Amino acid sequence: MRLLLPLALAGGFATLGPASHGDSRTEAVREFRTHADTVREYRGHYETGFEVSWFHACGAPPGDDSWWVTLSNDALRQRDSLARSVAGQPRTLYVRWRGTVSPKMPAGAGHMGRGSRYMLVTEVLALRASDESGCTSA
Repeated sequence: MRLLLPLALAGGFATLGPASHGDSRTEAVREFRTHADTVREYRGHYETGFEVSWFHACGAPPGDDSWWVTLSNDALRQRDSLARSVAGQPRTLYVRWRGTVSPKMPAGAGHMGRGSRYMLVTEVLALRASDESGCTSA
């Protein structure tokens, strides 16, 4: 019986977690979910250019926030069509699109292995120049 009391107390204390202070970044990371090989909608910042095709998903945790992007033929046409309405030629765009991501790659992904995943975009839903509102706007 004496042995059970310390075990019960330890188990009870183990279920108590640290208090949440409502940190929006922590909550966003907690809400961020990605399932490899499942088509879903993502939003975030898309960098494009010479040897550049990176996506930084809104709410992605540090260390898993740079994905190498490949666009299907349909998505490429949609991107190019929507990009005509963007003034200038910004290198970073805010996008909302549908795609599939790979599992996290332990050895790196994309150009020079600097990313954490690969992403295949199948449909571009929205595209605009990136601004200071970033991921906080829809």
